[in-house]
Amino acid sequence: MAVEFGAKLDLSIVNGYGRIEKISFDAYNESLVLQETIERYREREGFYPERVPVDKIYRNRDNMKYCKERDIRISGPALGRPGKYSKIDKNRNTLTAWSR
Repeated sequence: MAVEFGAKLDLSIVNGYGRIEKISFDAYNESLVLQETIERYREREGFYPERVPVDKIYRNRDNMKYCKERDIRISGPALGRPGKYSKIDKNRNTLTAWSR
């Protein structure tokens, strides 16, 4: 049985400064922290971030909808399986569709 030991944390980096957004010794789903983190950013800075580079776990329907409603770009490929004629741009970590 696989067991995680130690603290689990979410970290944001703005202008080179790291900020611990959440730290816990209990298991939690990291994707639920994104919206809270963005709202704290807005409270501190007075505006929403232009873009949010995230890991795949943060790219769920709720978070993507939340970001889209606030004109925040979120990194990573689209949800679901890539189309037959799609390729991933590894430099930008985005999915591009092309036709034959």
